Amino acid sequence: MYKMILVDDSERVRTGLKMSMDWSKHQIEIVGEAEDGVEAMELIMDKKPDLIISDVLMPHMNGLELTEKALCIVPHAKVILLSGYDNFPYVQTAIRNGAFDYLLKPSTIEELFAIIEKAKQSLEQERSQVKDVVQLRQQLLHSIPVLKERYLRYLLSGQMSLLDIRNRCDYLDLSIGSHLFACLVVEIDDEDAVAQSARISDKQLLLFAFRNIVEELLREQLYAEIVENYDNQLIVIVSRAELMESKYYLELLQAIARKIKYYIQTYYKVSVSIGIGGIYDEPEWIPESSKQAVEAVQYRLYSGKESIVYIGDVTYQASVEHTVYPYDLEKRLCLALKIGDVHGAVGYARQFLRAIVDDFTPTPDHLRKICLQLVYALLRQLIEWDLSDGNIMEITALDEQIKKRKTIEQLEMWLLHYVNDLAHSIEKKMQQRHVSIVQKAISFMESQYAQDISLQDVADVVYLTPNYFANLFKERTNETVLNFLADIRINKAKQLLKQSDLKIFDISSQVGYTDAKYFGQVFRKRVGVTPLEYRKMQPN
Repeated sequence: MYKMILVDDSERVRTGLKMSMDWSKHQIEIVGEAEDGVEAMELIMDKKPDLIISDVLMPHMNGLELTEKALCIVPHAKVILLSGYDNFPYVQTAIRNGAFDYLLKPSTIEELFAIIEKAKQSLEQERSQVKDVVQLRQQLLHSIPVLKERYLRYLLSGQMSLLDIRNRCDYLDLSIGSHLFACLVVEIDDEDAVAQSARISDKQLLLFAFRNIVEELLREQLYAEIVENYDNQLIVIVSRAELMESKYYLELLQAIARKIKYYIQTYYKVSVSIGIGGIYDEPEWIPESSKQAVEAVQYRLYSGKESIVYIGDVTYQASVEHTVYPYDLEKRLCLALKIGDVHGAVGYARQFLRAIVDDFTPTPDHLRKICLQLVYALLRQLIEWDLSDGNIMEITALDEQIKKRKTIEQLEMWLLHYVNDLAHSIEKKMQQRHVSIVQKAISFMESQYAQDISLQDVADVVYLTPNYFANLFKERTNETVLNFLADIRINKAKQLLKQSDLKIFDISSQVGYTDAKYFGQVFRKRVGVTPLEYRKMQPN
């Protein structure tokens, strides 16, 4: 409904306007009447009308003055002036004072209604525009955290400078001071353990809780903006309004970092490590400090969980002697895997990692690359041994697994576990392969027993050396190859003695013995009787 007041010093005119139509059908409610401008102003302040129909000539305050003053209180209102004088300067003044329209008396109700409808349309359009503006403002307010996060990422990546962001988006109201710019990185030590020990299992909610702790601890002493990094890290941009000696500023940051670590552990039972980047006088160095903080927190690999690492304490690593890759231990590890020595393989893997860590101190990233190189070398050997499968060849997945290991202990545990699983997998595959080799050899002997075949002949069929094949066959069957072949021949001879009238000489020849006398000796040794005695023992 639109609220309307009538202003005229003639009660007859006011009554006539009220009775001229059913205003409620047109969504208009007459909320008051006034005899002059002064009385009308009181009514306007109380009722805040949308439409004002007023005479021009009235005592105390005329319609033109009323229009000007009324619009100071209700600037959205539409004022329609009525006058019995066709005076053009009046019309000009009325329009200049903000009147919506000017109507001469006498006029028809249709003319007045047409102007009122135009006024209503104008009010509706303005309401819609205001509503759109309010919605846009609300949307902007809701979007500010997202926009702030986006532009802070631009700042950290170096895509935009702090000055550019402030010039373009001053409404973001970034909490960044004018001196001593630095970045901190807060990172969970063991992501896999979070779900088991933390009060909050959802990682996003957990990071949000950490964010609140960091903001609370920094608020009173420093300017701070916090961004959640893609690697589930919190990157904190800190700065000050006043200058301070860098030495004492670093001590302040380290003290705050210790509090952050303590409160997160106390309230959420999660251990975190914190990296601190370089401290700079200009905001242009914020991206560099961010990179340094990310690098610094990785040195937890050496210092262990719940570390606070300042990049200035680890920069000497760049000048240390180049890490020597222990190829000899890699070869020993590969050999242990090949011969199925699980315990030896795990031992060599431990020696491999310790040889690097104890003798050198490579950067965390370089150490992970060395471990990945070892894993890749092992997988390459599996291909050469024809033992690889789709599951163990996912190098990208292995790289991600290695990156999740944040300390030497975690990295060593993962590597040993991986080598142990790999060794057992190879052992299983080798067992399956050996079974297949033995089965193939047995099939050959069962089909060729009548021929003059030797150990070399059987080994050739399975592409192994005689000695290796003989040992493998004995391991799998508890029999030598020649004894197993003899069993096949004697069992076949027993069948022929039972089912045929062939002479002993012929049976000897058919089961692979060219010397009937030797055949008889072998038969008696294995069966306990001579071939002829065995035949006589069979029922007719």
